Amino acid sequence: MPFAQIHVSEGCSVEQKRALIEKVTQAIQDAVGAPRPNVRVWIHSLPGTDYGIGGTPVADLESANAPFAQLFLMEGRTEEQLRNLIALVCQALVEALDAPMDKVRTWITEVPKTNWGIAGKTAKEMGR
Repeated sequence: MPFAQIHVSEGCSVEQKRALIEKVTQAIQDAVGAPRPNVRVWIHSLPGTDYGIGGTPVADLESANAPFAQLFLMEGRTEEQLRNLIALVCQALVEALDAPMDKVRTWITEVPKTNWGIAGKTAKEMGR
């Protein structure tokens, strides 16, 4: 049950957001084998005045197209799967948002199965 929070600059079109949800979902499915219905994606649109890069508000930079993907997964994926996940999610952001690859960032948090809840039980209790 991977979750992805995608932080983008304000101004993405509805079409870009749809493409982003589709492409990130597919990237997660391809990289770690997560069932498609279990993948969740949230998009957070931020005004360029509300975050910065290198001490400068993004609104003041030449390009505000610097998306960030924060991914949450249950523990247990291999290093190869995580490496592939980073590559595929970054590529999805590049394609959906026409973002320059060197501006894309990802962060993976692996959550212990005892700390992941599903329908009121831990993933460990459910045998995941």
